Amino acid sequence: MKRLLVFFLVMVLLTLPSYAKIVDYIVAVVNGEPILYSELLDYAKTNRINNLKAARDSLIERKILLTEAKSEGLAVSDEELNRALENFIKNSGFKSKEEFEKALKKEGLTLEEVKEKLKEQLLVAKLIGRNVKSKIRVSDIEVEKVCKEKKKKPVREVYYIYVKDKQKANRIMEILDSGIPFEKVAKEYSEDKATAQNGGYLGKVTKGSLIKPLDIAVWSTKPKTYKLVETKGGYYIIYVKKEEIEKCDKNRIREELYVKKFQKALKDYIDSLKSKASVKVYL
Repeated sequence: MKRLLVFFLVMVLLTLPSYAKIVDYIVAVVNGEPILYSELLDYAKTNRINNLKAARDSLIERKILLTEAKSEGLAVSDEELNRALENFIKNSGFKSKEEFEKALKKEGLTLEEVKEKLKEQLLVAKLIGRNVKSKIRVSDIEVEKVCKEKKKKPVREVYYIYVKDKQKANRIMEILDSGIPFEKVAKEYSEDKATAQNGGYLGKVTKGSLIKPLDIAVWSTKPKTYKLVETKGGYYIIYVKKEEIEKCDKNRIREELYVKKFQKALKDYIDSLKSKASVKVYL
């Protein structure tokens, strides 16, 4: 079974055999549409939500979005649904629709069940696209502002050697003073095996991103020099290889700003719908 299919099947599963004997009852009514206890259990299981109340709240939000989509007259055409299904089947690695249906049958599902869930996803996506995504803009001025802020924050490429013993640390300092390259010494002597294999490479860091003793050492050391630092956990020999101004990737910054705006706008939109929705909870 293809991994992607298995994941999708879990997400779209409507009714599990293990719930067949449950005596159903209504746990909530959202804009006139009931949510059954069996539906809530299935939703909690397929979305891996252990807390039933948390699952209930999440399902209520989904129902609110679906009823809003329908009230706005949004619909998914047969052509759109079939195209989405074809793309999913293709991306899942199946050679044909028949092969896909056979796989569904083995899981106790039907094509119609999958299509119904896919239709709901498309409806919600259309609603969010119309009322949230279409209203989000990231201006060139906003991007430039972030770029300017980044230019104020230099980045340092940092390496280190870690040992537990002070005597050993002093001995390593003597070896470094003799002119042997830092990265070679780190590979041989550092007790932090994760960084030792890369010559002690820690990464590119900005001020304030490390624990205080190391941060002070990094930013009080001139590039191309090293310094011994004592901490509660042991001894670090910090080496600052170079300092540079982080390059401004405007496309990446634009994407990051868009994601932040989208997340906030989506939350605000859902909260707005919830405040106007008719929701009665019985669980």
